[in-house]
Amino acid sequence: MAREIDHRSPSPPYRQIAAYLVADITAGLFAVGAPIPSEKELCEAYGVARNTVRNAVRWLRDAGYVETVVGRGSYVLDRASTTDEAVANESA
Repeated sequence: MAREIDHRSPSPPYRQIAAYLVADITAGLFAVGAPIPSEKELCEAYGVARNTVRNAVRWLRDAGYVETVVGRGSYVLDRASTTDEAVANESA
C-alpha cells in the first residue's frame, strides 16, 4: 500500500496521500462501507506527522469519499448515491 511522498512536489503531502487513497477507493481496494487505514497506520506507511494524515482524511471527507465516525475511524462512502442525492437536491 505504501507509496512514497514526493516532498519536492508542488502538491502538498496531504494531497498526495489523499490522491493515493482515492486511487485505492476507485480501484476497489476499499469497498463501500469498509474502513480506510487508521491515522496511525497511514502515518507509519507514509512517514508523515499525524496532522498531515488528518488533513488528507479531512480532504477525503470534504470531497465525499469517506465519513468519519469519532472513535471508530473513517469509512468509504458510496459516491454514486451521494452524487445522485446531490443531483436530486439541485433539481428540487
